[in-house]
Amino acid sequence: MRYTLLLICWTVTHISFCQPAHYRSTNGISGKKNYNRRSDHPGFINIRAGLTQFFGELDSQDMHAVAGINAGWAFNKQLSIQADYNAGKVGGEKQDFFNSYFVNEFNTLECIVKWDLTEQFSDQEPGPVHFALYAGIGQIWFTANAFDIDNNKLLRFSNSKLSARNPLFLRWGRPKGRPGIKKTREGILPVGTSLDYALLKQLKIGLDYRFYFVRTDKMDATSGWRLTNPEESESYSDTPNDRFSFLSVFLSYRFGRSK
Repeated sequence: MRYTLLLICWTVTHISFCQPAHYRSTNGISGKKNYNRRSDHPGFINIRAGLTQFFGELDSQDMHAVAGINAGWAFNKQLSIQADYNAGKVGGEKQDFFNSYFVNEFNTLECIVKWDLTEQFSDQEPGPVHFALYAGIGQIWFTANAFDIDNNKLLRFSNSKLSARNPLFLRWGRPKGRPGIKKTREGILPVGTSLDYALLKQLKIGLDYRFYFVRTDKMDATSGWRLTNPEESESYSDTPNDRFSFLSVFLSYRFGRSK
């Protein structure tokens, strides 16, 4: 999977450098971008697959897979909005002090606004390669377990039969919900960038790098530089929050017609 991502990266980059600097509109009237700012096919559906990377206490990398789907609508050629669903795993380890590794199974729902920089700053209709930035807000549901590196014994976990739900805006303290939750729920802030290439008029292929700020320090079943269990029934973390990211390959199908 890693070699496939590297191959796609090289291919898309190579194609982008081989394209002419500008390409004229096919309407035969004007090549300027501001002639028609509306997207020909404003609706889109994307599917993606990639690898995750974790940034926290157990930060020695152990990449896992992630897959997702999103649907959205383009207000114009520069700005669009989309709803995303992702499912996957994130992992890592640390021998010093912790001598443990973790596996986290997660699902996310996100609302994202995307800005196409190629369209925004081109004087003429750009070619098939587009670069964009995006940001949004969402929620993550996860279950994390940390194990001993030497014997795979379970050391710490984020959920059990005693786990209860913390209010979304309570930073720490005892949970106030009913016990027995199977997944921890937290807020996330996704930011990222994408590079896509138009294979056909309605089909694109591309690369997507997304970085998550997560409102918890329990993504790795570890809270701060201590060995105590960070289960949600015990307390809410008041230590620096965890982050993670993924690099993925996606296919995008565009549909609909502008009025």
